[in-house]
Amino acid sequence: MRSRNLFFILFILINFSLFSQQLNTSPFSRYGIGEINTIQSAHYLGWSNTSVAFSDPRYINISNPASYSQFVKHNPLFDVSLTGKNSIYESNYNDEFKTSSGNNFGLNNMFLGLPLTRRWGMVIGIIPMSSVGYEVSSENVVDTSIVTSRFNGDGSINKLLIGNGFNIINKGDSTRLSIGFNASYLFGTLNHISSFIHTSPSSYNSRIHQRSSISGWNFDGGIQFFKRFKTSSKNRYFLRIGSSISMGPNLNSNNDLYAYTFLYNFGVQEIPFDTLENVENKQSEISIPSKMSFGLGFGKNKNSQRSWDLSLQYSISDWSNFNATINLANQTSLPLGPSSTMAIGYRITPNLDWSNNNKSIFTKSSYSFGYHYTESAILLENIGLINNGINFGVSIPLLSSRSLSMMNLSCEVGRLGNIGINKIEENYIKFAIGFTMAPDTRYDRWFRKRKYD
Repeated sequence: MRSRNLFFILFILINFSLFSQQLNTSPFSRYGIGEINTIQSAHYLGWSNTSVAFSDPRYINISNPASYSQFVKHNPLFDVSLTGKNSIYESNYNDEFKTSSGNNFGLNNMFLGLPLTRRWGMVIGIIPMSSVGYEVSSENVVDTSIVTSRFNGDGSINKLLIGNGFNIINKGDSTRLSIGFNASYLFGTLNHISSFIHTSPSSYNSRIHQRSSISGWNFDGGIQFFKRFKTSSKNRYFLRIGSSISMGPNLNSNNDLYAYTFLYNFGVQEIPFDTLENVENKQSEISIPSKMSFGLGFGKNKNSQRSWDLSLQYSISDWSNFNATINLANQTSLPLGPSSTMAIGYRITPNLDWSNNNKSIFTKSSYSFGYHYTESAILLENIGLINNGINFGVSIPLLSSRSLSMMNLSCEVGRLGNIGINKIEENYIKFAIGFTMAPDTRYDRWFRKRKYD
């Protein structure tokens, strides 16, 4: 009964988020294809997404498809998470200090992990790749009139993926070498609106609206190596090494543009006057840079179960090579540069004896911590914005369902930019609520043929 109630509540939350979510409120989403989504799931956000070298049969890790090979046969996984962000924006230009805020909440990912054989696992799912959601305005004096320039944008690019992971070398829990790949179909729509409004009622205002429908394929691959070192009959240490690469797709963009002038009737009603330009179905190409990630993990197993994990990760992507050959009237030339991330994550489970009913559920939960230092691709006056963030997370077992299912809670507290250096900064809190549903090998055997005597 409790399991049915959980699925019902989860179904309501997913549908609510799909129809009411506001994907982004950041002015920085004007750059490139929008703000890149860095949250792959609620569990990995807790330890700063340091997952490229990590594999665990209880969680789905799309940052390295080689991890799919570690799924347990007959025990599929379903992972879903809702994410949100609360931000405060501060700027100081010409000694004029301004502040604003924004928040959003919605569905982040839905993944299904399928263990096909002992050495082969598959994942299918959907997740946002990037999102746009900004509203920026400024005022300038032109002759005797004040002109307000307003820039608005919304939309997202989503990723529908299918991936496979394979064990090339599998010596049980001692040595493993795995490879994997993801094939992703990217699709979505981005809207950008530029308006120029005069205070003089007799002056003609102008607006440019561009709509881009984007689609294309992306491919990425990964490799993982696992080695266990036995120090006693109960304690075993292990080393993990992982690497992944996203090839960098060339996406197709179908663009519409409508530019026109208008007047305000009594300052309220908009009356169109003249069409300046009308372009429909203009084809163009968007070139996304490749991304490489390298990870190193070290940890300890106790009584054949994971006790703690420590991981380091480095990622790099050169967005200065970003190219969007749209060439329409409202195309902006906001600069982008190289981007890199250094991250560290740690996870610990105080008590691994789930069969002991005297132990608190809090001691049976896994706790994670992380930190990342990111040089953002966003450039202001040729200076890249720095993003620092600390992460916290907890994964709580849903013991009442007699399964390996977990509820994952995590957050990130960070800052993008520095008002003293860049004259603008964003202080934010990201949070995620997720569920990983997985049957227990002792009770639930899915997709297994039953035999009767």
